[in-house]
Amino acid sequence: MRYLIRRLLSLIPTILGVTIVVFLLLRLIPGDPAVAMLGEHASQDSVQRIREQLGLNRPLFLDREALKGGDFRGFVDSQYLRFLGRLVRGDLGASIHRRIPIAQELSQRFPATVELALAAMAVAVALGIPIGIISAARRNTWVDSVSMVGALIGVSMPIFWLGLMEIMLFAVILNWFPIGGRLDHAIEVRRITGLLLIDTLVTGQWAAFWDAAKHLAMPVLALATIPLAIIARMTRASMLEVLQEDYIRTARAKGLHQRLVLFRHALKNALLPVVTVVGLQTGNLLAGAILTETIFAWPGIGKWVYDAIIGRDYPVVQGGTLLIALVFVLVNLLVDLSYAALDPRIRYE
Repeated sequence: MRYLIRRLLSLIPTILGVTIVVFLLLRLIPGDPAVAMLGEHASQDSVQRIREQLGLNRPLFLDREALKGGDFRGFVDSQYLRFLGRLVRGDLGASIHRRIPIAQELSQRFPATVELALAAMAVAVALGIPIGIISAARRNTWVDSVSMVGALIGVSMPIFWLGLMEIMLFAVILNWFPIGGRLDHAIEVRRITGLLLIDTLVTGQWAAFWDAAKHLAMPVLALATIPLAIIARMTRASMLEVLQEDYIRTARAKGLHQRLVLFRHALKNALLPVVTVVGLQTGNLLAGAILTETIFAWPGIGKWVYDAIIGRDYPVVQGGTLLIALVFVLVNLLVDLSYAALDPRIRYE
C-alpha cells in the first residue's frame, strides 16, 4: 500500500513535467493557429484579433517587464498558468478550430483507440507467447529458425506499408473487408461502453457485431505485428534462461512430462520480463497508433492528435498528450504491481 501511494503521488510531478514540455514544444513549432484558421492571405488586423480572442498574445510563462514594475499579473496572466488553472479544475479547454470541448472529444474517441489497442494486444499475446515457448522448447531446430525469422520480419516491417498492402489485398482485390472506418454508416448501435464489439454483443445486434469485427480486422492485424514479434522474441529469450535453472533439471530428472515442465515450472518464472514488454507495448498502443488510425481512417486518439498537430490546434494536442502520459504511467504501475502476483518473493520496500 505504501508503494502504491508513493507511485500515485509521483503522478503529480510527472504530469506537471509533461504539461511544461508539451506546452513549450508546441509553441516552438513554426506556424500560427490564427493564420491556420484564417488562411495565409488574411489581414494582420484579423490575425491579431483572433490571437487576442484565443489568448495567444499573452506571454508564455511570465511577463518580465510587468514583473519588474511590481505587477504580478505578468505571471498570473501567462498562457501556461491559465492552462494549468483550467487543468486543475478539470477543464481541458476547447478545440481552436471546431470549438468542441476537449473532454467531449476524448470521451468519443478514446473508446475507439482502446478497442483497437486491446484487440491488437490480445492477438499479439495469444500468438506471441506460444510462439516463444515453442521456439525455446525446440531450440536450434527449423521451427525455432522459422519463428525467429518471422519475428524479425515482423519487427522490421513498416506499419504504413503493411497497412497499405492489407488494403490492396483484402479490401480491393479480395473484397473481404471494408477499407476503413469503424462501422458502416447505415448501422446504428446503442452506445453503452463505447466499445462496439461489447455494445453489439450486449444489445444482441449480431449484424452490427460482424460489421464492427470486419472493420476491426485489418487495423488489428497491422497494429499487432510489431508487439507480436517483440513478445515472441522476449518469451523465447526468457524461457531459454529459465530452462537452464537447476529446478528445471530436477523436474525433468523426476520424470515429469515436458509440457508440465514448460507450463507449470518454467513459464511462470519466465513471465516477468514478458509482462514488462506487454505493459510497455499496451501503453504504446493505447497512446494511439497514429499511422494505423490514419491509414484505416480509424476515429481514435492518434488520428485526432495528428490532425491537431497539422492544424496547430494547441488545446487538442495538449489534452491528447496528457491522456497519453496518464495511460503510460498507469499501465506501468499495473505492471509493477503484477510482479508480486507472479513472483511472491518480490516485495516493495
